[in-house]
Amino acid sequence: MTELTTLFQEQVPQHFKDVTIVHLYKRKGNRHLRDNHKGISLLNIAGMIFARILLNHMNGHLEQGLLPESQCGFRQHSGTTDMIFAPRQLQKKCQEMRTHLYTTFVDLTKAFDTVNCNRLWKAMQKFGCPERFMHMVRQLYDGMTARVNDNGMVSEAFAVTNGVKQCCVLAPILFSLMLSVMLMDAYRYEQHGIRITY
Repeated sequence: MTELTTLFQEQVPQHFKDVTIVHLYKRKGNRHLRDNHKGISLLNIAGMIFARILLNHMNGHLEQGLLPESQCGFRQHSGTTDMIFAPRQLQKKCQEMRTHLYTTFVDLTKAFDTVNCNRLWKAMQKFGCPERFMHMVRQLYDGMTARVNDNGMVSEAFAVTNGVKQCCVLAPILFSLMLSVMLMDAYRYEQHGIRITY
């Protein structure tokens, strides 16, 4: 009951923020190499439920066009089918017009770990997230600590200052917000490519 009281006072309990990291073998390659393992963050169940409530609230804003159409991953009623169809159509048009088409693919491996939280808060503000909502999401991350559990041996807690929580339902949307701001900034001064008329 004290957790509910704390939440109603717009404070997130510390154990909602804390994570335990365990490593999991990817079932490929040499089991003894570190790169063949991935870290999984084990989250507090009550904290996960709270994050789901925040996500449900945020989905309402996403439905109102908070994210640009180019960010269709991790969204309800949206998938990668359109994102596969669009470049394929562009490729066909360029072939018809005998024009070169250049594409870039970016490997976002471990991208969730590189999110700068201060920039994330600014991105949320830029997209018009409500102040109280931002405050609660920020509370989930400010003061977050992690421990590593390796075969029953648990490390001392350490502060986590970068990244979004792996295995948290909010993480993909928060990452998409951050990526959208980066893309908007990158394309602000771009020169427009080929023009296709129908």
